[in-house]
Amino acid sequence: MTSPTFEERIGYRFGAKDLLEEALRHGSAPGHEEGKRSYERLEFLGDAVLNLCVAQEMYRMLPLAGEGVLTKTRASIINNRNLAKVAERIDVPGSLRIDPSVRRKGAGVTRKMAADAVEAVIGAIFLDGGHEAALRFVRSHFRLPDLMGALVAGFDAKSRLQEWCQGEHLPLPAYTLLSADGPPHDRLFRVEVRVEGHPAAGGSGTTRKEAEMDAAAKAISFLLAAGGGTP
Repeated sequence: MTSPTFEERIGYRFGAKDLLEEALRHGSAPGHEEGKRSYERLEFLGDAVLNLCVAQEMYRMLPLAGEGVLTKTRASIINNRNLAKVAERIDVPGSLRIDPSVRRKGAGVTRKMAADAVEAVIGAIFLDGGHEAALRFVRSHFRLPDLMGALVAGFDAKSRLQEWCQGEHLPLPAYTLLSADGPPHDRLFRVEVRVEGHPAAGGSGTTRKEAEMDAAAKAISFLLAAGGGTP
């Protein structure tokens, strides 16, 4: 069985193949003397298209979320970490054209290069197939329902805990970073949150923000179990 092509992996077939070629061409790749451009311009366009698509989906899927939560959620979805995950799923590192010497030196395709190329692919799809085609790609590959659900729940937990403290005339919750273990690209953060008069609650996550969300959600559970009202 032959392995799927890049177009099969992304679920979109280009009419203008040169757009796909440009989206997968790094600045180090040969061909500039022939007028072949790298993905940088498409990356610029794709970043704007991705922000629009994610905002559109958030507006549709989170009808009760306020502007603050929407802004935080979008920022937590559109980052190099999540873009790199999409890049791995569609094998951007294996498809990106870079100078052969870069691969031979062992550096290969970095996470930043792969993330930038994903945005370039989105820009290329937008130019080739329009907004709906780009939106289908984002829906298919960014797994927005799962990301949004977890993030909004966490943001709501922090907001609810803060509002509860204010309602009880207590100092605001105090978050403390306990540890950050592992290499820079795969860290585990541990955080605790303290509410005056109650035991500390611990949380963990792949970012400090995620760990704080987890800690806030657990603090709410402790307060409910202790009969401290409904945060």
